[in-house]
Amino acid sequence: MPTMSFLFTFQDLLLETAPWLLLGLFSAGVVKAWIPEALVFRWLGGNGWKPILRGALVGTPLPLCSCGVIPMAMGLRRKGASKAATVSFLVATPETGVDSIAISWAMLGPVLTVARPVAAIISAVVSGLLVLSIDSRSEKTAPTASCANPSPPDAPDARPACCTSQCASTTREVINSNAMATLGQRLQSGLHFATHDLWDDLAIWLIGGLVVTAVVMTWMPPNELNALSNHGWLAMLVMILVSVPIYVCATASTPIAAAMLYSGLSPGMALAFMIAGPATNLATLVIVHKELGRGVLVAYLTGIVVSAMALGLLLDEITVLFGTNMPSQHLSPTQEWLPSWLAWGSTMILAWLTLGSLSRKIKVKNLSAIARPNA
Repeated sequence: MPTMSFLFTFQDLLLETAPWLLLGLFSAGVVKAWIPEALVFRWLGGNGWKPILRGALVGTPLPLCSCGVIPMAMGLRRKGASKAATVSFLVATPETGVDSIAISWAMLGPVLTVARPVAAIISAVVSGLLVLSIDSRSEKTAPTASCANPSPPDAPDARPACCTSQCASTTREVINSNAMATLGQRLQSGLHFATHDLWDDLAIWLIGGLVVTAVVMTWMPPNELNALSNHGWLAMLVMILVSVPIYVCATASTPIAAAMLYSGLSPGMALAFMIAGPATNLATLVIVHKELGRGVLVAYLTGIVVSAMALGLLLDEITVLFGTNMPSQHLSPTQEWLPSWLAWGSTMILAWLTLGSLSRKIKVKNLSAIARPNA
């Protein structure tokens, strides 16, 4: 019966990915505890290519989706980060993270697990350099604000980057306050972020991605779409352009990429999807246009699309040249290599976290419904 086969496939996928997802959540909590936002602000200040590279390196492990990264990126811009560094951070952060890397190992194998963060850094740097090339002239001619004569609130882009000790001292105070917290307090705060804030954002999208994967593996024969890979760059370009306006976070894109591989699409197409899909959506495009300008938006999109195309085609060439095979065991519903107690225990913990997330969302919805008539 297809329905029963789907349920068993979904169960096996969940059992296989649950331990890695929990490891990813724990790693995300550790990253959140040990990389304070104030330190990120300080690293991305200034102009040139170095802040662009730092933005890519800092953003790659952070566990933020394409919507969650927007306020932090705009905060970086208002704190003095250049447009190029802001875009680099905005591209690298949602494309990957410690949580998505962990689940990539379970579902995609070592090749794509390594290629994914490398591609995120490259695409972020390319996008940042494109922004730098078109924005350097305008930033040279723009009036420079001073701390003695600060910009008005409606012109946040003109604020200087920590030009006096007041701004720097504020950053140091935040960093010192984080350093004063004990290790236990920082880990507790980071784990609370991972199991509440982060999981609230991920749960529904991740489960949806696993459902899509189970549907493909149940009703679509393996390699059914293999012919599309023969169209090369054209098929890849169409897939990239379709994925640009759609919201999908890095973790949820992983099972979808696994389904693409299972159905016969090339590893390069899966990688291109994991670059373009998480990095862009309509909300991000609107904010980039509003806050950073039309030229930056064009450079931002161009960098992502060109990088996704180039890196996807390069990965396909590498897999053909070296005979690298995407092992089918990473795409088939089996968890024989995992202890059953670990798979089932991790699944139960995720179920508990999901129930907590649903409870919080229902509570917020009810409070909003109660407050609305009184407004």
